[in-house]
Amino acid sequence: MRWVVMLSLLALTQATDLPPAYPRPGATLILENARVLVWNIAWLKQQYPLHRHRYDLVGVYYAPGDRMIVSTDGSRRPVSTAAWQTAFQKSGVTHIEEGASDSPLRAVFVELKEPAASGRVDSAASSPAAFAQGSKPLTENERSIVWELAPIPAPAPHRHLRDAVVVGFEGGTPRVAWIPAGTAHGEEIAGKAERVYVLEIK
Repeated sequence: MRWVVMLSLLALTQATDLPPAYPRPGATLILENARVLVWNIAWLKQQYPLHRHRYDLVGVYYAPGDRMIVSTDGSRRPVSTAAWQTAFQKSGVTHIEEGASDSPLRAVFVELKEPAASGRVDSAASSPAAFAQGSKPLTENERSIVWELAPIPAPAPHRHLRDAVVVGFEGGTPRVAWIPAGTAHGEEIAGKAERVYVLEIK
């Protein structure tokens, strides 16, 4: 039986233009512009269709949960993810996902529409550390830098070097803001967020 599933997945992968990962049940688009698509995602307890990730993505998980990843060869891989882990994934990944926990895994994912880093930097802006006093650079790669502002600094004037998606979590609910490179302001996101992440886009 497994070889039948494997052949079916392989045929679908080769013969069709597979759908993107999002939109789908549990995934809500919360911000879009020329550079990014920002999704609030819950892995509901169901199987999602075979899909291909069309964009590089970066994000942060904010509620723990389990899922099953089914690859195109039919192999199944259980994955448990803790809250506040970060994610980065290159485009082209093709698989099936199944939510596997009663309380779904949740994340905010930023899909990067451009196929490669743009190299756009505001040369007049200060370095990232200037707006991130007390923050931790969690990850950096060729497409993004993820900062956690911990503890959240008091508002202070600063200027952004790169375009950024700011994600604030208040009472377990994410809020996002788009900050263009060169923006000068005092705080990253309005409200009383308990956690704030800055996802700089290269």
